[in-house]
Amino acid sequence: MILLSLLRCPYHSIHLEKFSFLLEKLKWTRCKKLIAGQEGVEKTSNPLDDADILGIYDPSTDCKVLKKRFPHPALTKEEQQMPIAFSLTVYKGARLLERILQAVYMPNNVYCIHIDSKSTRVFRSAVEAMVRCLPNVFISKESADVVWGHFSVVQAQLNCMTELLESSVDWKYYISLIGQDFPLYDNSQLVAALRKLNNTNSIESFPMPEHNQGRTKTSHKLAGNEMLNTGVPKSPPPNNIQIYKGSTHVVAIKEFVHFVVKSQIGKSFSEFLRDTYVPDETFYASLQQYPNIPGGIHGKQPEYIPRALHWSDGYSKCYGQWVRTLCWIAIEDLRWALGAIMRYRLFVHKIPFDYDDDLLECILVARQGRKYGSILWHEG
Repeated sequence: MILLSLLRCPYHSIHLEKFSFLLEKLKWTRCKKLIAGQEGVEKTSNPLDDADILGIYDPSTDCKVLKKRFPHPALTKEEQQMPIAFSLTVYKGARLLERILQAVYMPNNVYCIHIDSKSTRVFRSAVEAMVRCLPNVFISKESADVVWGHFSVVQAQLNCMTELLESSVDWKYYISLIGQDFPLYDNSQLVAALRKLNNTNSIESFPMPEHNQGRTKTSHKLAGNEMLNTGVPKSPPPNNIQIYKGSTHVVAIKEFVHFVVKSQIGKSFSEFLRDTYVPDETFYASLQQYPNIPGGIHGKQPEYIPRALHWSDGYSKCYGQWVRTLCWIAIEDLRWALGAIMRYRLFVHKIPFDYDDDLLECILVARQGRKYGSILWHEG
């Protein structure tokens, strides 16, 4: 009755705003019940597949119509001053990719999408159709055959980095994503987070554990979809680079990206890593601590902000599904993603390809008006 009375009120602009506020409040009330497990998630029936997404973005459809699928608020002054470059490494799941792109899209940013060379033709066609009307979104010209543990993971990112540096957009920060990351903050708060970095990178970097030392000390080769240790010793890294371990997901200033792609040191180190194991966990982490590298930090790193994710420790719970000891999340996992420990993380990882709509809707509702660093879920 309250909502109906608001709709009938003659002061439309004021009361539509109140209506919107009440609607979001009602949505968040339901989301809190879903996250707490007090109410069951409505399973998404007949989710769209790649062919369905391709059909939505029919080439004959006017761009004015298709652009409406990527709405965005007006840019703040701070957002105008800090365009962001994104790379998205994808191989399937056009439905999820569309939701991610809708959630991060702003007209002053620039986006590079790397499509795995093994991806199906219909997936590639769906992505091409999806970005056709977005002038600041492009597909990388080079497609790597990406295999976990192999240098191709780094190569896919390097392909996008190279093309992003050629973009006419004067971006300030680079954020690497895959097709299963979803933003916990809107663009204005991503910018707020980047401003707090004060022209430094957020890259996980710590000494290589003893049990992982062999990754870079012996040569490895790709056999099918697996990396095999040949046992052949490798020479030390070039330019006295010290080996560190960290995440493949990075937030970095433009000058760091330029160093990685263009400098002799960056090129020689990437060449050194081509026959190593899981080089994406070594490449950025090691360069982050190289002397005088742009945006780098030596020694103990500040809190890592790119990703909220949950590794298995043998006793903690994943409400979704454990895949290679990493939690592919369900809606109840937003308890930790929106809680105190992950309050400064920008994206949540990993969204399953067969996600229920409630999961993403509740993330979008949660980030509505959320200020960077705020805690949205309190246990107990």
